[in-house]
Amino acid sequence: MKAGERILRVSFESADAFRREYESNLSNGGVFVASEESFVLREPVCVGIELCYLKRTVELPGEVVHTVPPEMAGAGATPGVAIQFRESALVIRERLGPLVGARSGQPSEETDAGKRRAPRKQARVDARIDAGVAVLRGRTRNLSRTGALVGVRGRRLPPGERVHLCLRHPTTGEEMGVDARVVREVESDGELSAVAVDFEPPEAERERLEDFVAEIQSVEHTRRLGGIVGAIEALGPQSLVQMFATSAREGTLYLRCGQEEGLIGFQAGLLRFARLDSSSGMKALVRMLSWREGSFEFHSRLEDVGTSEPPLPLEAAVLDAVRQIDEGGRIDRARFPLQAVTKAGLADPTGQDLSKVEAAVLDLARVGFTVARILDVIPEPDLEIFRALENLADAQLVVIGTGAARPA
Repeated sequence: MKAGERILRVSFESADAFRREYESNLSNGGVFVASEESFVLREPVCVGIELCYLKRTVELPGEVVHTVPPEMAGAGATPGVAIQFRESALVIRERLGPLVGARSGQPSEETDAGKRRAPRKQARVDARIDAGVAVLRGRTRNLSRTGALVGVRGRRLPPGERVHLCLRHPTTGEEMGVDARVVREVESDGELSAVAVDFEPPEAERERLEDFVAEIQSVEHTRRLGGIVGAIEALGPQSLVQMFATSAREGTLYLRCGQEEGLIGFQAGLLRFARLDSSSGMKALVRMLSWREGSFEFHSRLEDVGTSEPPLPLEAAVLDAVRQIDEGGRIDRARFPLQAVTKAGLADPTGQDLSKVEAAVLDLARVGFTVARILDVIPEPDLEIFRALENLADAQLVVIGTGAARPA
């Protein structure tokens, strides 16, 4: 411990309590400490792990990577700080692993828990998939030392296809690429939502890759400590955004519905970003606020999403999104199934006064895009696209088919 560092203590009255915390947090290189005190990010501290039943304390140096202020208690959070240990997760497991299961002053022989290979863990970091003829950008949903699940939209990536995956470190911004093979596609409404890949690095690069992934896992795990989780249907996404924006100066709300996962970031009353797979801004916000079931996870920090968007007044953005959802409810969506393939109709568009969105929809229909792909490709709000589809279908310029074919 360095002079001047504050000491935080986490006490365990039983071996079972320590084992549970070790398996869920300590072995991943971090811990959440409940506290009403104020801390600053990156403040160096020393964490005393007190094993009361062994009358032993293990001191671990670390730094503050996330704070949950007392005012968040009203939203269901526990005030405190998330600490990331200065030593690597591997070193922490080597120090604490032998103590797991110990019931007296003697360490347990069950030490393999601290040295076993890291399993797949939830991790949300920027990722880029180079599939040769197309580059897909998204975010990982989980990550292991041998593979990843990446949320993406766009070109299909059938199992067996070779790709190149690039991962971005969430704090340093460092990128690392690895050759990979697609092993599974995940669909949502008949369209690509995520792909699972297995890493295939050269043997000389394997250890470096595993170290890079282990560091990402450790950082992401520690950053999630102290978060608030729950079901969307309890309050609804609109109320969740408004409640957390009132309770915290800044924060990131993760929303998940089925196979889709997005995030909303706010700061000082401004919407800093909204992301849902390949869509962003108001388009993504409207889609997420329309969900009626699923789960949420909130953290009182602003996520680094790599790129910036023009900030919008949060309250006005939410109200505009709700308006679009209400108006969209008046459109007969049954006419436009998301998996339906579109094609040009029999009517001649020559001389027709088409809007910009209608012209874009017609161009995509000519090459057989599905309704879902049209919604993803055109950046305008979904409401405007559905209105364009409605107008074009009524004018027999576009035909909504029932086939299952999808463009590459």
